[in-house]
Amino acid sequence: MVYFYCSQPSQYSVPYQIVTGKDKFENDMLIKYGYRELNHFWFHADKYSSGHIYLKLQPSEKTLEDVPTEVVNDCLQLCKSESIQGNKLPQCAIITTPWHNLRKNKFMKPGEVSFKSTRACKRVECYARDNKVLNRLQKTRVELHDDVEKILHDAKKSKDSDYFLKYIESNKERLIEEEKQRKIAKKNSKKKPKNDLEDKDILDDDGIEGS
Repeated sequence: MVYFYCSQPSQYSVPYQIVTGKDKFENDMLIKYGYRELNHFWFHADKYSSGHIYLKLQPSEKTLEDVPTEVVNDCLQLCKSESIQGNKLPQCAIITTPWHNLRKNKFMKPGEVSFKSTRACKRVECYARDNKVLNRLQKTRVELHDDVEKILHDAKKSKDSDYFLKYIESNKERLIEEEKQRKIAKKNSKKKPKNDLEDKDILDDDGIEGS
């Protein structure tokens, strides 16, 4: 699964798209199927395991210095919150670098990355957990659950810088409803009425007696 968030700290802010994988396997796919036209900047907790967070910069932006501080802070908070160890700390350093500076080879484990140039990396400090920020982001989350690799592959093949912006906009209601139905199905699967087993036993007994 891949999650898409919208960072818009105020109603007057320009919206930014944030992307992250559910786990290390999806994070690997985001590296594999990334492409320069997306203009993605990568965030990861320094020295700790964490989610891989990608921020899509605006067309005119080249570095994080061009991005509003509040939007960068959204990415830092999300990254820190997705680190089991980092989330417990009052302060955690986050490494940032453009997607095209990431290096991945066949000898690396899922989720592991290195860099083509450490000069293109920057450490930014993230401070105490801000639940107000995280709750705001959570309300915007859209989950891409099915055919993830195919969609990522199609996006890379298209080289369209706005592929995911368009995809989420066109399919948002459907994706939200599908996630809602998955949650309902999961909740129902955990419920097991006491009479279920008793009813099954009765039917089995009746079957034996009638044979």
